[in-house]
Amino acid sequence: MGAVDPTYPLLPIASVITSLLLLLVLFSSFARQSWNLGVTFLCFWLFFENIAWTINAIIWSDNADIKLYVYCDIVSHLQILTSVVKPMSSLLIMRRLYLIANSQAVESPTDAMRRKDRLIEWTIGLVIPVLVAGPIYYVIQGSRFAVSEGFGCGGAMIGALKIVLIQPWLILPPLLALTVYYPRVVRILYRQHTELNRFLQTNQSISRSCYLRVLALASVDIIFSLSLNTTGFVLYLLPYIGSDQPDSFYPGWDSAHSDWSPKSHAYAGLGTEKALLFFTRWTTPIFAIVIFGLFGLTQGARASYREAFWTVNEWLRQLPYNLVFFRRLRNKRMREVKRLSIESGSSDIDMSTSSHGLTVDKRHSNSDWTVAGDIEHS
Repeated sequence: MGAVDPTYPLLPIASVITSLLLLLVLFSSFARQSWNLGVTFLCFWLFFENIAWTINAIIWSDNADIKLYVYCDIVSHLQILTSVVKPMSSLLIMRRLYLIANSQAVESPTDAMRRKDRLIEWTIGLVIPVLVAGPIYYVIQGSRFAVSEGFGCGGAMIGALKIVLIQPWLILPPLLALTVYYPRVVRILYRQHTELNRFLQTNQSISRSCYLRVLALASVDIIFSLSLNTTGFVLYLLPYIGSDQPDSFYPGWDSAHSDWSPKSHAYAGLGTEKALLFFTRWTTPIFAIVIFGLFGLTQGARASYREAFWTVNEWLRQLPYNLVFFRRLRNKRMREVKRLSIESGSSDIDMSTSSHGLTVDKRHSNSDWTVAGDIEHS
């Protein structure tokens, strides 16, 4: 049976390639700067989401079989976590850009303020997503996980209560970044561009071009998050509009957690959710390409790639020499053990060099190596 997705295998191929691109960005010096935590969070979780989408698309390309329980447990929570991290990152990045533009300082002036900033950033970028993907998601988790044919395993939420518990974390952060921080940053760039340019040109941590690239990333993140999550909000809301079922909002704790077996959905029965799943899967590699285009092709990033390339190249050039050297050393040890065995007149000596405490001593000449060892006689 062929894959149900007509675009298969484009998604897994794109996800693998963009995962490697995100790794390059994460290993660059830009992603390791302390003021850049929002971009680091975004790249880190997008990398794992790309890996998950790749595995899902390959394993469940033509089936909706329930399998790989532990893996699906992890991916179902990872899906919720990354869906929260992306909008939270837009708020985190815009907040940092505003603080840099407003105070014209990359870091806060005092230790207390720096600790406060770190607490706020880690709370927004990690603590809140973990809470949403953990205990909050468990309240509306109707089954262990759900498998959709062609898309793989993911979360399983029930009732309209998910609109109250989950959706606000997906829509409000980018909306707050767009309405509160974005206008302030644009206003400062317009009114105080001379002072801000002077600060960015003299600062060692962030340049003007880097600042504008981060602003562009935040803009793309806001657009993706608002469009995707607003569409999802409407699609989630439609089945409950006009519903007269008393348990349509929330069936209750016992009912929600009584049947914990995983659910399976055929590709033909996904309905309107199919378009949302396509959109969700493809925004991740597209977003990763945008990140690499903004930060993975800079002069500093290219210098890092060249340095890594020549380091690996030098190691590979030395590899044959090292292999030959260790092979000669092992053979020389074995010959010395055999010689000592013959001289001692014993045939019970273990030929393994490790049992004789052999040591290798390199003399000052280029090629003279001697082996010495003490043999204990029983």
